[in-house]
Amino acid sequence: MQEHAVEALLILIAPPRLEEVLVDFLLQQQAITGFTSMPVSGHGTVRGTERLSLVEQVSGRQGRVQFMLHAPLPVLQAVIAEIRIKFEGAGLHYMLLPVLAAQSV
Repeated sequence: MQEHAVEALLILIAPPRLEEVLVDFLLQQQAITGFTSMPVSGHGTVRGTERLSLVEQVSGRQGRVQFMLHAPLPVLQAVIAEIRIKFEGAGLHYMLLPVLAAQSV
């Protein structure tokens, strides 16, 4: 019986100013076969050094870009380690989740 690596989902949320830099960074990761990205809105208390502009305070939302990467857990852990070094203090937020099932049909 062949063992399969544990699969995971990395959700990375970034300020829009970092979108192109992160796209380039992720495309350079040879172990990543693809990813999705989309504009999202952040709501609530701001973490880190990012502060809400006056418009964001009035609207109650802050523009963000969300990336989703599905890969073996060790691959995503390595990506996170590199992100933590290269983008320290950049206002990124990530979540690493187990994938219980995934299939292309």
